[in-house]
Amino acid sequence: MDPKKDYYRILGVPEGASTEEIRKAFRRLAKKNHPDVNPGDKAAESRFKEANEAHEVLSDRKKREEYDAIRQGRFVGGFPGAGPFGGGHAPGGFRAESFDFGDLLGDMLRGGGGRFSHPGRGGDIRVELPVDFLDMVRGAVREIRYPRPRVCAQCGGTGRVGRRGCPACFGRGVTEVDERVKIKIPAGARDGATIRVPSKGEERAAPGESGDLQVELRMLAHPYFRREGNDILLDVPVRYSEAVKGAKIEVPTIDGPVKVTVPPGSSSGRKLRLKGRGVPTPGTAERGDQYVILQVAVPSSLPEEFLRLVDRIAEFEATDPRGHWN
Repeated sequence: MDPKKDYYRILGVPEGASTEEIRKAFRRLAKKNHPDVNPGDKAAESRFKEANEAHEVLSDRKKREEYDAIRQGRFVGGFPGAGPFGGGHAPGGFRAESFDFGDLLGDMLRGGGGRFSHPGRGGDIRVELPVDFLDMVRGAVREIRYPRPRVCAQCGGTGRVGRRGCPACFGRGVTEVDERVKIKIPAGARDGATIRVPSKGEERAAPGESGDLQVELRMLAHPYFRREGNDILLDVPVRYSEAVKGAKIEVPTIDGPVKVTVPPGSSSGRKLRLKGRGVPTPGTAERGDQYVILQVAVPSSLPEEFLRLVDRIAEFEATDPRGHWN
């Protein structure tokens, strides 16, 4: 938590924003600036880290209260008659501007519900990970990076060095590191699924226990595959002649191209089932199916000779396909 940063401005929300508004704002910024979406873009990576830090503070009631109190100068046992950060005099002639802010902030966090104030479990950290469609379907191992609060190495989480506030963590007892973790995405994982990585959340000073990292998977759209449950849908254009006479065509699947038979007289929208070519069910050998949805492709520009042939074909089309509306 850095009281010098305006977390509300970073997320683009008002100070009275609800938890849901904060969550939505963070998700929008995370999707836009995630390092995996913007490889090599240091500016986007910095924005992602700031958004993650802001979300981590503002989505937690206690942290948000501490943050708001520090920003507004509402210190424990406040200074009557003094402004938030100085100029006035505290009781007994104490001048606010001469106060050691590091000492005050360290005392506040340790005595007022700070992250490392007492033994217990650290908070969980939740991040979103955009994942390629085929990686979600087939399974993959991905490395993620995220800002992780850890016990300050210089003060051991106390917030103090000697009688003064720790200069490394500004009295908070915690610093933020750029953590890297490899996670295994199981084959068939669904959009929105969460993978838990034990003890990779907020770190607690001994004898406390670190929280967990919660990685929420977000499946990126594929250029032509769609997923419905464990089935995969694929729109396949076919020529007019192939639809009328039937044909063998090659279509893509998640396992590679396969041959498919188009039955004679096929219309647009007809589904052909490829059994067992769909998405695996995690933890089992079962798979869904792939459905090839035929789309008869009609050229927008045709030579006169072809149009004359179509007129001839029309003479043999005795059945009105819209007759059932009469």
